[in-house]
Amino acid sequence: MDNEMYDIEERERIERAKRFSKIWWRSRADAGVSQEYVAIGVGVSRKTVQNWEKGISSPDLFQASEWFNVLGLNPLPYFLDFIFPQDVDGIKGNDEDKRIDEALKQLIEQLPAAGKRQLLYMLYGNHGSSPNAVLNLMNAHLQAPLKDRIVHAAMIVENYELEKMLGNLVCPSNIQPDIKMLRTSMENARTTVEKHRSGYHMIQSEI
Repeated sequence: MDNEMYDIEERERIERAKRFSKIWWRSRADAGVSQEYVAIGVGVSRKTVQNWEKGISSPDLFQASEWFNVLGLNPLPYFLDFIFPQDVDGIKGNDEDKRIDEALKQLIEQLPAAGKRQLLYMLYGNHGSSPNAVLNLMNAHLQAPLKDRIVHAAMIVENYELEKMLGNLVCPSNIQPDIKMLRTSMENARTTVEKHRSGYHMIQSEI
């Protein structure tokens, strides 16, 4: 019985390792860079990268974070693919409405409470802007080069803090942005631009 249980657990471990390794080889392929490029950026050997991609071993949290910083990719779609392999694999903006609805539902379910509150305020808060306008404004903002977004973000943060000090916020009783996180994001984005990468990400458990 013990051997049977061990065999079942081992098969499950191997299957998880295979699924987890997909995060690394697929994201690197999407970024179009070599194993050597990622290895240098993360600070490990090429053999280590090969082992990660084969599912022989796995990166720690810091190495995983650096992996996506080096690639300039958002890790969330790849980890959602790991958690829900049959549901969100390869989700694109022009997919069928049913698939988009399901992927969005799962994404919202993964958000912590603070993130859900901020999303609700952005779309339906008493700030005077329509949900569709907010979404399109954010979409337009994200189409700008990262270096330009850093400049815009700095202006927004400084204006927010000034208006907060003056007592002029539109909805002071509603959830407020995490300014400390925003400033850290801007620093990470600046480093990304300086290193000629295309993007960055942050592991932020409290959002």
